[in-house]
Amino acid sequence: MQFPEIPDEIKKLLAQGEKIDEIRLDAEGNWFHNGQPFTNQRIIDFFNKSINITKDGTYVIHYAQFTYPIVVEDAPIFVTGVRFKGFADFETVILTLSTGQEEELDVSTLHVRKGKELYCYVRNNTMLAKFKRSASFTILDRLEETDDIFYLTIAGKKIVLEEKLS
Repeated sequence: MQFPEIPDEIKKLLAQGEKIDEIRLDAEGNWFHNGQPFTNQRIIDFFNKSINITKDGTYVIHYAQFTYPIVVEDAPIFVTGVRFKGFADFETVILTLSTGQEEELDVSTLHVRKGKELYCYVRNNTMLAKFKRSASFTILDRLEETDDIFYLTIAGKKIVLEEKLS
């Protein structure tokens, strides 16, 4: 995987303590510029498709030769849809992502954070993705429990999401 790098001019400004325009992705997937929400859907789609990460873990908007650092409050990518194919051990789960791409779920990366929100890793396990509510409900329709755990059975695997508190 090729990692983009922040241009030297921007690194220099940041190192000098200069303030640059802030582009922020909030925990619900909304984009902001210096605190003001973006409303142009074409710009929002462009940002969603262009999100990337540098080698040192800084989230950026990266397109062609353009790379600009952004603030990500939670996950940089969102799961907007879920589709099941096959059954039992032969089942696969196809995710629709906020990037406009589809990707097969690596069920081993499925987990719960903050006690209730569903996440996984995408892009060869390099980027965290948060399930939007409707996509989460599709997966959680398979939620089961025992006396001590909550779990899902997907692709023939039992995925423990959370241990119950005693």
